[in-house]
Amino acid sequence: MITFENVSKQYGSTILLESVTISINENHRTGLIGVNGSGKTTILRMLGGEELPDSGSINKPFDMRIGYLPQEVEILDQKTPLEIVLQSFAHILNFEEQLQRLPTDGSALKETLKKIDSLCSAMDYHDGYSLTAKAQMILGGLGIPKENWSQPIQLLSGGYRMRTVLGKLLLEAPDFLLLDEPTNHLDMDSLVWLEKYLEKQKYGMLIVSHDRDFLNRITTNIADICNRKITLYQGNYDAYIRTKEETEAAQLNRARNLEAKISQNERFVERFKAKASKATQAQSRMKLIEKLRTEMPELSQSAKSIHFSFPEPSQSGVIPLQFTAIKAGYDDKTIFSDFTMSVNRGDKIAIVGPNGAGKSTLLKLASGLLKPMAGSVKYGHNVSIRYFGQHQLEQLDPEKTLYQTVIQDSINTEKTFVRNILGAFLFSGDSVDKTVKVLSGGEKARLVLATILASPGNVLLLDEPTNHLDIKSVEMLADAMKKFSGTILFVSHDEFFISSVATRIIEIRPGMIRDFPGTLSDYRTYLEMLFPNDTTEQNSSSPSCLSCKSETDIKEQRIKDRELRKKLTRSIERLEKEISSAEENLAALQTILHDPSNALNHELLYQTSQQIDSLQTELNGLIKQWEERQLELEAIVE
Repeated sequence: MITFENVSKQYGSTILLESVTISINENHRTGLIGVNGSGKTTILRMLGGEELPDSGSINKPFDMRIGYLPQEVEILDQKTPLEIVLQSFAHILNFEEQLQRLPTDGSALKETLKKIDSLCSAMDYHDGYSLTAKAQMILGGLGIPKENWSQPIQLLSGGYRMRTVLGKLLLEAPDFLLLDEPTNHLDMDSLVWLEKYLEKQKYGMLIVSHDRDFLNRITTNIADICNRKITLYQGNYDAYIRTKEETEAAQLNRARNLEAKISQNERFVERFKAKASKATQAQSRMKLIEKLRTEMPELSQSAKSIHFSFPEPSQSGVIPLQFTAIKAGYDDKTIFSDFTMSVNRGDKIAIVGPNGAGKSTLLKLASGLLKPMAGSVKYGHNVSIRYFGQHQLEQLDPEKTLYQTVIQDSINTEKTFVRNILGAFLFSGDSVDKTVKVLSGGEKARLVLATILASPGNVLLLDEPTNHLDIKSVEMLADAMKKFSGTILFVSHDEFFISSVATRIIEIRPGMIRDFPGTLSDYRTYLEMLFPNDTTEQNSSSPSCLSCKSETDIKEQRIKDRELRKKLTRSIERLEKEISSAEENLAALQTILHDPSNALNHELLYQTSQQIDSLQTELNGLIKQWEERQLELEAIVE
């Protein structure tokens, strides 16, 4: 067990933990939750030995190997990702070289044999001959392209550096793993792989994540930081929510009952304390009041639900964005080509796919920050675009306060509105008067997002908007985006957020961009088919992998059928509208033709007859097309 005994921790005047006593099973996968600033990262750092509690003690088995993934990593190294992942096993990877260096003369033979035995035991224990293959499998699963495995880590993005450190920890397989927002730099492909990998591991974990679906799939317990205490709950995140709601409802009822009793007894004391005949009873009631107050439960001060609504934007044209025959990329590298897509007013489009396929590129094209190599991006009538990307952090004025930064562009300058939107992004109280220059990178990202949403325009382009939010803030943002009357294109790997907001899914993969013909649940099922059942094997010719490929082919065919059904259904609906319109026009012309008052107007009758013949021919053609589409639709087996 890992135990906290009367642990307290504070920074300046901010108390994070106060006399916390708790035991965490080292074999459980525990999710650590709480609002931003409640101490989640501090707890991981204390368990990882990077910080000490101010008072109390943290006890764990003396031989426990702990692995820690922080939110941000700084790697100043010329090593490659593959070398870094294998770094902890360097002493056994040069097994044959070590054997050759051992002395073979008689006097040292006994020590040589011991060393050989030790090396062989280490090779067997760590399965040394397959370590490199496992490292490559992990790097591939985490989405680091093969061509980057042999490049110096300094040349790679922060996201790939973070994945490399995570890969190193996974290969080391510690006794207990500390993960601080492990999904932040992952796409959905690598997120699905990581979930499948972690589910198979026998070691325990303490995980901080804002991704509630990830917590639901991985965790067996939840540790909730609230009111400077930590409370353990059995089950995943959804089970925790149900239990906590029931507990808080019971505590609230008990508090109300106790308050009623206290109020009743206070009235008695106030009425009779001056009467000698009732003095004894009054004293007794005062003691009872004190006792009732000690029994009063401490009600949860968990984050208040902030209900934020976007300011109503002006209405754009029916097609706010039109991409036509787009070829896009950077320098001589083409990311995608021959891409055509219409974005309809009110669409809420989630852009999904592996990192590097072009998701952010598509948003930059839409924003005008990137010009296409060929083709065109056209904007509809009255389009007002707001774009959220990491580069905007550099454009903040470091000398302005948070409040000044948001209000300068806000279309609603009421103090309550500005403070509400800042509060929604975890800035409240005196923190709104801090200057931008003292903010961390994550805080700046939240501030930029708050600034954009205070004046959202009618087309929002958001690149990973949930990365620096806690669970409650993600839920708030999702709720506000669902109600937003404008158009949204966003990149995210947060399944709860996507499923809550998206009305349309665009999938981008190397050489392919398409409207995904299904829900997010369908897309996840499709991704799961891409991975073998055994994530610890790399052999692509193994039966399980061949079976996986076969199942993937079947799934691909189903998706193609669904996409075709979707197109046919839309075509049938369009034809039905055209048929209905033609029939109405035909009926109107028939009325003119049979109207007795028109009997002598031969020119009108002749023109009407000609129109009826032409319209009837058009109607027959539409009906024939409708019948053909219906037959095609019926021919596709569900």
